[in-house]
Amino acid sequence: MTHKSHEGVSRYARAIRIFGFVSWSSLMLIIGIVSDTYVGTTKAYADGHVMNSPAIVRLDKTRLGGQNLSDFAPYEPGRGNLIARGHDYYYSDDENLGIGVWESKPGEMTYKDLGYDELMIVLDGSLVMTSSDGEPEVFGSGEGLVLPQGWSGTLAVPEGGVRKIWVSYMGGKKGK
Repeated sequence: MTHKSHEGVSRYARAIRIFGFVSWSSLMLIIGIVSDTYVGTTKAYADGHVMNSPAIVRLDKTRLGGQNLSDFAPYEPGRGNLIARGHDYYYSDDENLGIGVWESKPGEMTYKDLGYDELMIVLDGSLVMTSSDGEPEVFGSGEGLVLPQGWSGTLAVPEGGVRKIWVSYMGGKKGK
C-alpha cells in the first residue's frame, strides 16, 4: 500500500469516527430532550407549581409569621374542636413527605394510632401533648417534638393559640 492510499484510509476512518461520534451525541441529546419532556421526573408543589428540576422551597417569613394563611375553619371536627388554618409548602411527588405551617386557636384534638410520623416545631404559642398513657408535656415557642406513627393521645392548644411548622412522612396517606 502506498503512502497516499494509507493516508486516504486514515482520513476515511477518521471521518467515520467523527460521523459516529456526532450521530451518537445527537441521538443522546434527542433522547434526553424527549425523555425529559415526556418521561422526566417533575416536582409538584402544594401551590400547583411544577418544575422539571428540583428547586429550593422557601418557607417565607410572612406565612411563618402568621400572615397570608388560609381562613380559620374547623380542623378535623370528628376528632376535636380546633379552629385552624395553614399553608402547605410542599408535597413530594409520591405524597410521602409534606411540609407546611399551621396555626390554631385554643381547643383540642384526639389522635388514635397516628398513621404517619410528624415533626412539629412550635413558632409561637404552645402545645400540650398528652399520650393516652402519660402525663401532659408542654412545648413552647422554639421547641419541637416528633409524633411517631402509632402514637395515641391528645393535642391541646391553650389560651393564646399556637403556630407551628409541620413535617410529615405519610407513607402515601396524605390527608388521612
